Amino acid sequence: MDRKPYDIADNVMSARLFRSIISMIVAAHLILVLAYTLPRGWVPDRLYAWGQRYTRPWFHQRWALFAPDPADCDRVLEVGFPDGTWRPLIPADRPYLVRRMARPLAQLVSDDLRAGRTVDPVLARAMRGLVRDIGREVPDLHFRLVERCIVDPGEPAQRMTNLFILDLPVP
Repeated sequence: MDRKPYDIADNVMSARLFRSIISMIVAAHLILVLAYTLPRGWVPDRLYAWGQRYTRPWFHQRWALFAPDPADCDRVLEVGFPDGTWRPLIPADRPYLVRRMARPLAQLVSDDLRAGRTVDPVLARAMRGLVRDIGREVPDLHFRLVERCIVDPGEPAQRMTNLFILDLPVP
């Protein structure tokens, strides 16, 4: 076996390079995973974005091990009649799948209002569609969003009520 003196040096150098590259990969992996898992305020914005982009596709799991925190506000969409009475847009006697739409629909409307936007036309059509049977008999229906929000987390039973009259586009 014919060895040249520089072969051993090359092997040592390539071993060092290999270890350095592996160490950098492991360090980058740990930093990005830490950026993903540490509290948001501890991580710089750019590193947080890189951590999200790197970690989420590989390791993110939507486990719901614990119950989520209850919402701070209870939101209900209501329909108003010309005589001044109001009732929930989706009453309790409707089928389960229809009632299940009530909370997300109210949340979407609330999000639009809080962002300074008008109610999305698709949501407005959906709301009018839910009272289609009443709308034929009573032409002048009004809509509002009622929010009952917790003021003090120590006293969740005490809530502040906010009313938002909705100006829906006429179909």
